Amino acid sequence: MDEQRCRYCQGRLELWYVNRLQQYQDQWVIIENLPALVCTQCGEHYYTPQTHDLVVALVTGQAHPQRTELVKVYDAAQVALASKSDKSVHPELMR
Repeated sequence: MDEQRCRYCQGRLELWYVNRLQQYQDQWVIIENLPALVCTQCGEHYYTPQTHDLVVALVTGQAHPQRTELVKVYDAAQVALASKSDKSVHPELMR
């Protein structure tokens, strides 16, 4: 069988278990230990049709979450606008 290669850089793909942030119906979920083919050169992720079906099953409630987490949400555009004159803010936010 031919070794699978990245479509962008031709790097070698390996099976990894990754974490994925997924939006579904205006909500975000974190899926841990999701199987993915990951390029060892550029890091691009590829998902099989079976993994896609698993994601759909998880986000549509066919399984119970392992836990619920509270996450902080930042709006970089708002921070940049409010901080244009504040020199302590990272220069990238002041553009």
